[in-house]
Amino acid sequence: MSQIYKYPRTPHIQGSRSQPGDEDLDSIPFANIQPQHLVIEEKVDGANAAISFTADGQLRLQSRGHYLTGGGREKHFNLFKQWAHTHASVLWEVLGSRFILFGEWLYAKHTVFYDALPHYFLEYDLLDLETQVFLSTKRRQQLLAGLPLVSVPVLFTGKLQSYQQMLGLLAKSHYQTPAYLENFAQACQQQGLNIELALKQTDQSGLMEGLYIKVEPGDTVTARYKYVRSSFLTTILQSESHWLNRPIIPNLLGPNVDLFS
Repeated sequence: MSQIYKYPRTPHIQGSRSQPGDEDLDSIPFANIQPQHLVIEEKVDGANAAISFTADGQLRLQSRGHYLTGGGREKHFNLFKQWAHTHASVLWEVLGSRFILFGEWLYAKHTVFYDALPHYFLEYDLLDLETQVFLSTKRRQQLLAGLPLVSVPVLFTGKLQSYQQMLGLLAKSHYQTPAYLENFAQACQQQGLNIELALKQTDQSGLMEGLYIKVEPGDTVTARYKYVRSSFLTTILQSESHWLNRPIIPNLLGPNVDLFS
């Protein structure tokens, strides 16, 4: 198997709560990004995933630092594999062996439960292996136009005037309806799960997990940061378990969503 290109680890912006595993990452002052041209996205709560191809057109799927080759701990990626293989030919036409497409795979509920997803795979970054740079949001979306892909929501583009303006972007998730907790309880009931325990392991704020902030002065992404709200981290710590060690509770797609169209 050839070298794997891992998605960059992302430092926090001041005020963001570090998650388990982020202890060695720096917290960056807001002043460092205020004068920069930014693209800010909703940070969605799923599993990092990526799509690429070998020079001879073989599809490669990965998550973080490993290729998806099978096994019980990849069960939540089964639908991702089916979907990617279904669309492999059209993805190959655009990506070839030059690009790696990164996104979030949202089939299994982690801490936030979504009940109105437009897709289970939301793309958010494109690495050009020839130049070793990530394309800007505009260039990426131009290149991917026409493919059966959905992007993460862009909340803001431009220069921030203040720290409070940034915090004001942290609002309700795009992918939860007002009835998301009732829908979650129903999903738990259908699986015979302990609803009280499942709710303890679930964020109940109705807010986004956080913000994902990209510095894009031109045609590339030159830096990236994240802001994770404190109540999201509190839910993780209080759950006293990792989502991979729990029964899979599928997030829900919105009405009339067809993954394979």
